[in-house]
Amino acid sequence: MIIDGCQFMVDGVTKFFNSLRVFGWFHHPGERLAQVEIIGDQMLAMVSEIDLPHGGVEAAFGPGRGFAVQILRPYDGFEAASEVAFTTDAGREVRANLAALARERMSLFPTPQIALRFMDAVNGKPGARVLDIGGRARSRIDRSAAFTSGECVVLDILPGDNVDVVGDAHALDQHFPAESFDAVQSISVFEHLMMPWAVVPQINHVLRPGGIALIATHQTLGMHDMPWDFWRFSDTAWDALFNRHTGFEIIERAVDGTQFILPFLLRPAMMDAEKAAGYESSVVLVRKIGPCVMQWRLTPADINATMYPGGLERAPVEEFGVGRASA
Repeated sequence: MIIDGCQFMVDGVTKFFNSLRVFGWFHHPGERLAQVEIIGDQMLAMVSEIDLPHGGVEAAFGPGRGFAVQILRPYDGFEAASEVAFTTDAGREVRANLAALARERMSLFPTPQIALRFMDAVNGKPGARVLDIGGRARSRIDRSAAFTSGECVVLDILPGDNVDVVGDAHALDQHFPAESFDAVQSISVFEHLMMPWAVVPQINHVLRPGGIALIATHQTLGMHDMPWDFWRFSDTAWDALFNRHTGFEIIERAVDGTQFILPFLLRPAMMDAEKAAGYESSVVLVRKIGPCVMQWRLTPADINATMYPGGLERAPVEEFGVGRASA
């Protein structure tokens, strides 16, 4: 964001119960940052740091452009009107809405851009046939509507208003002929697949030669939909699943949505745990280059008698809301 000759961006806006921590970088070509604070919110205490190292902008703007500010609040939540106020050594003050700064930073995330390129490629092919694996609108999101050039078939392990075929992703060949789809997408499903390595040959089976697939899942996220939460995927994990042996090439991949990983119980070995990070999203875009030469004979039913839980998730919140409890 640029205001009055000042350029700045947040890298993190993190709420932890009654505390809020904001960090990022600030630059003005002729002035130095002298103070940073959060305003428009109730607070019990504030800690502010400037002149911090920030490798992301050091080459362009020089050292010491990082900042961090943390406040302790009397209640849990977030004030939508909160702002970050920057003051330079020349007395210049600029302010920016904190939620707007977070949205600006998220607009640079690479994984949504990969998804958009996948969508453009599919919608650019007249009559394209798409398989959405696990596309039930359990979060009140029906992604099949985004495919406008052809047909989107939604498969899910459970029935739903937008589900066309009830079935297991581990057994796509029991529901669809070989080479019957131009594209496959699977959003927030691979972490719930008991044997994702067995699903990859199934995706190869239903894809036409040259067909593409978008897989979006998580590298770091809290356990959910128990007991059917099995896996997390780094960006390098995709090589083990999508390779020449399984009949694929990776077009692009990315992780984003940085997550703090903190222990409930502090101990010496985890004293600096907040300095490490995980990623909420892990996305890969692949292309089928040939048949899969690998097969896996076991099915989930051979191993586990439980079932993926039904029900609806809370609808995602697009904007920062205000949550206030009594102090």
